[in-house]
Formats: sequence, structure tokens, C-alpha cells
Amino acid sequence: MTSAGNCTFNRAKLLNVGVKEALKDEDWDCLFLHDVDLIPENDHNLYTCDPWNPKHASVAMNKFGYSLPYPQYFGGVSALTPDQYMKINGFPNEYWGWGGEDDDIATRVRLAGMKISRPPVSIGHYKMVKHKSDKGNEEKPHRFDLLVRTQRTWTQDGMNSLSYALLARELRPLYTNL
Repeated sequence: MTSAGNCTFNRAKLLNVGVKEALKDEDWDCLFLHDVDLIPENDHNLYTCDPWNPKHASVAMNKFGYSLPYPQYFGGVSALTPDQYMKINGFPNEYWGWGGEDDDIATRVRLAGMKISRPPVSIGHYKMVKHKSDKGNEEKPHRFDLLVRTQRTWTQDGMNSLSYALLARELRPLYTNL
């Protein structure tokens, strides 16, 4: 999925669009939200959902010395059932630029009465492919202001407030390009 034009990137909103469009096509039982620059390094890290709690699969990335950077980290690769995704109201739509949306969704998981499940650190290994930073999508300092408001805004900002225009839909053998 790509955003149109040269606007600032909004990973969270694009994930919401992807989930909404995917659920139109199939009755999926597990949604994997996967950063394209992460490659799994252990085939025992099963790409399945935890039926009770959202799962954070990328718990040990080379970027962080193969350890979890902080306890509420939920970035990189995560798996949720469609019901879990809707229960947290998806991702927030207001995070333009880099950073903050993963911490927001971790807070949503807690506020929705769930916990983050994780595979053991020895299994959740990922390698981050080196790449240049995207110009125009620098780390945004206002993300901390948004995070402070999550407890008040999570039920209004997400899947239930998602607005977008789908410009193209291309069905490919292994994926759909939006």
C-alpha cells in the first residue's frame, strides 16, 4: 500500500486502510502488521495470532541489540485478530511523520483491557534491513503531545473515524496493491 503524492507519511492511517480493505475481501482470522524493513530470523516464530491478546512478534531486533527496547514497545511486527483490532479502534489516524503510533497502540491495548503477548526473546528475532531515512518523514516532536492524549482520544480516533479515497486496487497473485 502506498500513499498518493509527496505528502508526509502516516503509517498508522495506512494500516487502518489496509485492514479495512482486507476485511472486505476475506474473513481473516489474523492480521499481521509488518514493517517492510524487518526480516524474521527464526522459523519458530509462528505467524499466528494469540486468541486472547494482541501479539508483538518482533521482540528482538538487531537494531536494539536483540532485546526489547522498553516494556511497552509494540513496533515492527504485530498480530491481532480482527476483533482485537476493532476493540482497540485500530491505529490512531493523527500521527503524521515518523514515530509515536506504536506507543499509542500499546496504550490502546491496555485501555481495552488486554495485554501484549510476546514470543520468547530467543524466538522473536528480526533483522532490520538498512535503508536511508525518508525525507519529509522525520521524527515529529508533537507525537508526545498526541501520546499524552491517547487515554481521552482512543475511542474517537481510529477505525471509527477513518476517511480515505482509494485511488487504485490491483490484485496480484500474492498480494493486493492499494
